[in-house]
Amino acid sequence: AFSAVAPGAMDADSDPPRYGPPGSENAANDPFFVGAPVYDPFLDKPISRDGSKLHGPAMLGDGRQRRQLRYLSDIVVSIVLPWLIFFLVLSLFLFAYHYSETSVWIAIGLCSCLSLLFLAVGACSRHGMFMALGFLALTSSGLGTGVGLWLNEEYLVRYRELYSGREVVEVVPTKDAKAVEGAAVVRFVPGTFVDDRRTLGFVVGGGVLCLAPVVSPMNLSNRVHYWAVGEDCCEMRTNFDCGTARELDATTAIVERRTLLYNRAIAQAMSIYGLNSTQDAQLVSFVKDPKAVIEDMWDETLTISLIALAMDFIMCVVAGLVIVRILSSAVPQYAGYAP
Repeated sequence: AFSAVAPGAMDADSDPPRYGPPGSENAANDPFFVGAPVYDPFLDKPISRDGSKLHGPAMLGDGRQRRQLRYLSDIVVSIVLPWLIFFLVLSLFLFAYHYSETSVWIAIGLCSCLSLLFLAVGACSRHGMFMALGFLALTSSGLGTGVGLWLNEEYLVRYRELYSGREVVEVVPTKDAKAVEGAAVVRFVPGTFVDDRRTLGFVVGGGVLCLAPVVSPMNLSNRVHYWAVGEDCCEMRTNFDCGTARELDATTAIVERRTLLYNRAIAQAMSIYGLNSTQDAQLVSFVKDPKAVIEDMWDETLTISLIALAMDFIMCVVAGLVIVRILSSAVPQYAGYAP
């Protein structure tokens, strides 16, 4: 039997009913699960209750850590992704462009399409981070292409020519130069020397192009088949001191490209000294060790590439920090959580 309790008859000092989650000893007094944990979808974690006290500050601290991690991850992505694209494009020019230009341009096109995709997604969704990533990636792709093309024209083409070119030995300087056409290295017969008395210093662009005929002591002809060349290593009409040309046993030389400026210098030398340069005349630069020269050319290319990579990384770091800082002040999700 139940006894009726009049309103107000309960002792003022008695404890109120306690509530608890299902399975606890107070579950019978909690038909609506008032004491059950509360799930907060924004923090993605339940918030527990102890009686009527809500432990919110701990959960807020956890949310702050999540946002700080997201802030740091955005910085890392905005730095690493553009730099990796620059590294990839530059590496393609260094190691693959000589073998398959089409494949390299396809890869560069894919990198550009990825960058444009980031820009499009960021513009459509109004997501500032995606737009920033797209812009940085597209810029790195363009810079990598520019640096790669410059290295290819200034160093890599010449390096490949010398590296894969053939070597011709026992070359007589007074004979037709057609025999060495397409060669990378020539070795003249002993006794060959550079005629310093017919040196020409051709002034152009603040520098001096030097050339002098390569001759044999047994035949000092006015007909020139080989020209020794160099830059800033002679006077106007004498003192040709380019490479190892003045050494007594200097018979090894690298075949140089015949450019328009050298053609003008040859024409001037012919006019001054009354020489006759053959149509197939070759330009050579005397060196002691051709392999060392070729290796130095590759080392210089790699050095410039490493400097370019370091500079691009610094640019990506600065740009990434600036962009994320701007977003942190413009987007509410970062507000108050930037380091």
